[in-house]
Parts: sequence; structure tokens; C-alpha cells
Amino acid sequence: MRIAVVGCGGFGRVHLNALRELNRSDVEVYVFSRSPETAKKCAGEYGAVGYFTNYDDVVKSNVDVVDLIVSHDMHAPMAIKAMEAGKHVILEKPIARTMEEARAIIDASVRHRVKFMVAENWYFDPAVWKAVELVKELGNVHTIIVRSTNYGRPGGWRRVKELMGGGAFIDGGIHFVDTLLNIGGDYDKACGVSYRTISGIEGEDTTVGIFRFKNGARGFIMYSWGMMNPPSVPAFEVYGENGSLIEDPVSRRVNVTYGRVYGDLLFNGKPISLPKVNVVKAELEGFIKAVEEDKPVPMPPEVALRDLKAVLDVYNNQCI
Repeated sequence: MRIAVVGCGGFGRVHLNALRELNRSDVEVYVFSRSPETAKKCAGEYGAVGYFTNYDDVVKSNVDVVDLIVSHDMHAPMAIKAMEAGKHVILEKPIARTMEEARAIIDASVRHRVKFMVAENWYFDPAVWKAVELVKELGNVHTIIVRSTNYGRPGGWRRVKELMGGGAFIDGGIHFVDTLLNIGGDYDKACGVSYRTISGIEGEDTTVGIFRFKNGARGFIMYSWGMMNPPSVPAFEVYGENGSLIEDPVSRRVNVTYGRVYGDLLFNGKPISLPKVNVVKAELEGFIKAVEEDKPVPMPPEVALRDLKAVLDVYNNQCI
């Protein structure tokens, strides 16, 4: 199988590291950068079979899979162009900036009979699915809290609202939206408060969202790039009639190649250890397997569409 990783920057390198960890001699990796110097250096560093500096050349090539790590505004046009050439596509989150763009990508994948998946690495963290399992033991759940607060001053295209489709919430916050919805299920109402503090981007850097789930629970999510020196707190907490389920920040492990993104769990105060998994490697491995065996992708595109809708519902329905 031949895979072209389109993006040699920060998270492109995370994908390249994960592909290298697969250690599969039957997977050939190519890289793309508009800069010939960067492309050549990146190919040498990661042992790529070859490199591209023009996206049209990627599309015209014999690669089987295009792995897109590009700005949000380019998700739809670049993904659809690759699909029209018969390429399978894996695309970094979010799926797109708008529901229209997202549906166009999904429709193109169906029309051209190619595999498509959004690379939402949080979805592949075993802590999420163990939480989904344990939540059933809490009886009637009434409150779910998900949060991530930190400080950052992003550069490049992340500073431009039009390219982002918003601000911090659609970029990093969508990870935590995915977790909230996987635990809470379907919702019938959502609103939020979004504002800009000190990050220096055009879009909002801080959002608080409130969800009313169909099962009666309330969900609260806070995501920010504007909080200096925040305390270490649980990334998610679930409370029900039979107790609580807490993500343990003390055991949290994140490294430059992305291992687990959440820590272990505390179920009514009792520690529950979980396997250490490189979630980026897991998502890429699952997608490659789906292509090879012509089976459904491990994270259906409809899940990414659901996550985007939730972000946009919060953006479009401001509580105050």
C-alpha cells in the first residue's frame, strides 16, 4: 500500500512517526510539502519512498491513500479532488468548517466508492470506551463535565477565523466534544458562550458549551487557549445516582508522538488502569486495515459530522 502524507509540519510529523511505528515493509510512505527543501528533508528523515511538491502530482500518482494534514479551509477541496482520482482519504479533524462542506466530502466518498475517515485520535483512546461501558453502572446520569484549559498563541492559519471556520473550539475543542457525545449520547439542545481573551487569534479562544441530552443528563464543556497556568483537573467527570466516574489527571500521559491522550479512570474512587495505546497509530492502522480488507472504517464519517454539528450548534446558539 502507498500512502501520501500531505503535510510535513507539526502534526504531519505525528502521523509520520505513527506510520513508522507500524513497521510494515508493505506500506510505502510518500510526503508532500510545497517547499522542495522541506519535502526532501522530510522524506529523508522518515525514510519516505518519495516526495511531492505539487498536490496535483499527488492526485495523479499511483498512491492508494492520501493522508491530509492541512488547514481547515482546504479539507473539502483537497479531499474531494483526491476522491475523484480514486484515492482513499484520511483527514485530520475537524471534518470541515461547515455542514455543507462536510456532507460534500462524505457524498464524494460514496459516489467514488473510496474509504474516508476523519483522524479523530481522541476517539481511539481506551479511556473513552471504558467510560462508556462504566457509565451504565452509574444508573441515571445527571451531569457530565468535560474540560481542557491551557494557554497558547497559535501561529499561521490558526490565527485566521475564515481558514479555521471559527476559533479554538472547532480546532482543539472538537476532540472533547467527541468525548462528551460518546459518553452522553444524543442531545436535543445545545448553546454556548464564546469569547476571545489573550491568545491573539481572530476567532474565539474560549468556549463554554451546555448540552441537554435526550437521556435527561446535562453536559458542560469548557475549552480554552487563553488560561495561563491552569490547574491539573480531570478532563471528564460523570455523575449519576450510583456514584461517579472521573478521568485521573495524575495518570494522564501525553508525549510528542501521542500515546494515550487521557489518563486512567477512577470509578467511585477506585483506580481502573487502562492499556497504553498510541492513538494516532491506532487510527491509522485501523484505516489501513479497512482499505486492505474493504471493510467499514473504524470511525464512521457520520461521527465526525455529529461532532461538527455540535460545535456549530454551540457557536450558533449563544446562551448570553
